[in-house]
Amino acid sequence: MNAIELQLLLVEHNALAHARIWDPIARQKICSGQICSSCRKPLPQPHTVECKRCESCAGKHHVRMTFHRWNGWRCCFYTERWQPLPKSLTFREAASVIETARRGNGLIDSATRDALDRSIKIGRGGIMLRLNDEQFQAIGGVPAATRDAPENPGDEAEGI
Repeated sequence: MNAIELQLLLVEHNALAHARIWDPIARQKICSGQICSSCRKPLPQPHTVECKRCESCAGKHHVRMTFHRWNGWRCCFYTERWQPLPKSLTFREAASVIETARRGNGLIDSATRDALDRSIKIGRGGIMLRLNDEQFQAIGGVPAATRDAPENPGDEAEGI
């Protein structure tokens, strides 16, 4: 692949990624509570003016997996607020990156799969995963219930 073809592929990839995220109609529907802010599925009425998630996305941890080709495929994980999670993975083959995205509920539609395939051809990219508590803990995340709980529950009662 020559430099011009690579540049065109990058431009196409970036345009598709931004169109999916910043589509004005989708953004309007998300902000008005008509569709899920994560998977874009329709939400039941009544619609209120706020970003909401559907029942299947509400209990999940939304994690960004970034990957790049460097001595294999290196995958790093970040929270929704771009805070890095401690564990990173390195795979020998791109198929393992696709499998990780599939297991993490990141391949929600054909457009997401196409964008992932393009990113792999380029050699770098990212995808949003929807992880359960067990998967989130496996990459070093701390579930909200554990994070918000006091370290010694008896200490609060004794201090009264």
